[in-house]
Amino acid sequence: MNRPSRTGTRPQPALAMTLALWLYTALAHAEPLAVIANKNNPNASLSTTTVASMYRGETLHWPGGDRIKLVNREISAEERKTFYLRVLNAKPEQVFYRQGTPVPVQSVIERSDEAVVRFVGVIEGAIGYVNLSAVKAMKDSQIKIMLIIESR
Repeated sequence: MNRPSRTGTRPQPALAMTLALWLYTALAHAEPLAVIANKNNPNASLSTTTVASMYRGETLHWPGGDRIKLVNREISAEERKTFYLRVLNAKPEQVFYRQGTPVPVQSVIERSDEAVVRFVGVIEGAIGYVNLSAVKAMKDSQIKIMLIIESR
């Protein structure tokens, strides 16, 4: 006995709801992030507001005058999703523009916590974000933690 094909009859709203719940659960249980800077950065710490201002392109230089070099993760990275949601109140694909210009804020894109730590450790003026556990595991003396973004 031949049964009729059921291809294409899967309800799309159920799939969308499943993905939305998965994303919510992933972000709700995300581990804390560490905002890191080069060890030679004269600042001892940064506020969430200050970090957001940097990543939005509102603040372009460190208080000492050095140019801020932003490091981001790729759009699909959980760390970027968490950082953009908690710090920038934005979606991970959001593009920010330098104030009063059509010029987008530029950042270096790295594919792993280790790559972010290496870049920030070598480049003075760099700032990035990684999982707090990665920083603790790597014990890299070339970087310092400027802010911890707690999980909710």
